[in-house]
Amino acid sequence: MTGLWKEILPSDEYIIQLNGQLSENDRELLSFLYQPLLGADAISLYNIMWLEVERYTLESHARSHKNLMDLLGVPLERIFQARIRLEGMGLLKTYLKTGETKSYAYQLQPPLSAKAFFEDPMLSVFLYRQIGAGQFQRLKKRFIVSYEKLTDYEEVTRSFQDVFYSDANISPHMPDKIEDGQSLTFKADSEGVRTDFQAFDFHALFAGLSEAMVPRKALTYDVKQLIVKLSLLYGLSEQEMKNPILSSVTEEDKIDMEALRKACRDSYQLKSKSALPALKHYAQKAEPVQNLPGSEDQTLQYLKNNSPVQVLIDASKGVKPSNAELELIDHLIHEKKLPDEVINVLIQFVLLRTNMKLTKGFTEQIASQWVRIGLKTAEEAMAEAKKEHKNYLTWKKSGGKQSAKKERTIRKEKLPEWFQSSDDADEAEDPEFLKERERYLKEREMNKRKAGEE
Repeated sequence: MTGLWKEILPSDEYIIQLNGQLSENDRELLSFLYQPLLGADAISLYNIMWLEVERYTLESHARSHKNLMDLLGVPLERIFQARIRLEGMGLLKTYLKTGETKSYAYQLQPPLSAKAFFEDPMLSVFLYRQIGAGQFQRLKKRFIVSYEKLTDYEEVTRSFQDVFYSDANISPHMPDKIEDGQSLTFKADSEGVRTDFQAFDFHALFAGLSEAMVPRKALTYDVKQLIVKLSLLYGLSEQEMKNPILSSVTEEDKIDMEALRKACRDSYQLKSKSALPALKHYAQKAEPVQNLPGSEDQTLQYLKNNSPVQVLIDASKGVKPSNAELELIDHLIHEKKLPDEVINVLIQFVLLRTNMKLTKGFTEQIASQWVRIGLKTAEEAMAEAKKEHKNYLTWKKSGGKQSAKKERTIRKEKLPEWFQSSDDADEAEDPEFLKERERYLKEREMNKRKAGEE
């Protein structure tokens, strides 16, 4: 991994802390629920760290990372990857102390209870997608226990005061209080998967939802946390979250959280034609390919594996798209019903042709044409974009200049490799190309005549 040695070395020391005593039930939860999502390396690292802390204590002795490499029998890179996966899943907190040497403190967090795990909107969906319906139901049944409801019973439990009393003779020799840095053993509750509220723009969401439509009091902390998780899970932007939220408002002006989850899932399935999203981590993510230049194979992989919003962000060097651009993308997805990978090609094509502006009119014009043609894949969209670009270049060479002044301001397009055709030199002899050129020129002449008559 590039830059790994700047972050961690085998000689760097670490200590391990437990955030509360862990139990065999926790080990079962890790093996059956978390390992399918994180992989064996991550769970092995968790278990080794757990075993390094002696029983009935909460902290290990200091050791070097070479110790972990020897115990697990894997290189430091795999340990680092396993570590960050545990961090992302909320099972590990990492602290760093710098000085003459670096020292890490790894604090193991308990896993979620089975109930909390299966009720989590992200983890339950990712596990279902990973292991399939049959195995998912089998695991769920493993953690379900039956017990009799006590609705027909009357509680007769006695209170403390019914059983005990104080004689008010307090011993002058009370036990010393627990000092800083010490703690009684305890069982901690898991915080679960941590979501970053800053990654979701609630101001943009509220801008499209009036108080009359969705009362602000309905958006409690728990509801907001669910909105962020669902946005992350299904790749829904602030614009795309509005309709699911509106559809989940009850007559009592509250958010039905189960209805919100279903509405977001329906929106995702309509957009992606896929049943459920899969969990990916950044080590698996294809490196973003710059629009200009880039090999066709790399670009295809990039366009197939990223959302239109992400492609536009990458094209804008990390700048978040404007509301108008997000609405345009939403229109292409839901109204034009173009696949994401086709929209991604369309975005690159339009940006190249319009000096990096996502022009609404031109984008919709090309989108309508591609809908009529029936483009379904990035490969088909690339082929059509190449043909369009050839026609455009031919038009310019064939006297398509509107004015001398305008010709001087036309930008010389720098094209990605997928725009280049291996037979560009022979295009004049290509019968299909000559037909397309003739059609293009006739259409241009007709448009000019119509414009003159008007």
